[in-house]
Amino acid sequence: LKKEMRINHKTVQRIMQKNQWQCRVKVKKRKKNGQPYAVVDNILNRNFQSDHPLEKLVTDITYLPYGQKQLYLSSILDVYNGEVIAFTIGDKQDTDFVLNTLDQLPTLPQNCVLHSDQGSVYTSYEYQKAVKTKGITMSMSRKGTP
Repeated sequence: LKKEMRINHKTVQRIMQKNQWQCRVKVKKRKKNGQPYAVVDNILNRNFQSDHPLEKLVTDITYLPYGQKQLYLSSILDVYNGEVIAFTIGDKQDTDFVLNTLDQLPTLPQNCVLHSDQGSVYTSYEYQKAVKTKGITMSMSRKGTP
């Protein structure tokens, strides 16, 4: 519109509201100042090959736009065959959300490694404690390299 005529953004907004037109608005991400509880070493080190099931697991959270709101998918994938072995869908991304996914895991072998990024939910005290309780070795990639 700016190329063709001079028009105020409020006028455009008023016209859109009158006609019930909606557009998806990208929410600005804010930087969190808090320090993570625990960041662990990168044991997996981009070696996404496994000879045995449930030996190497990877986890992350995916954003799912759903109408006017955002849903989140937390999943744990087995590197051995690419199978999703646990997942949770929720409307807020917090520690309980990823703990629910972790609780769905079957009995794991002794040397199991769970790899994630350095997201706040994965570095939280509760998550780290739950991972140790299950006898899983945690691995994290460095910041900006999930």
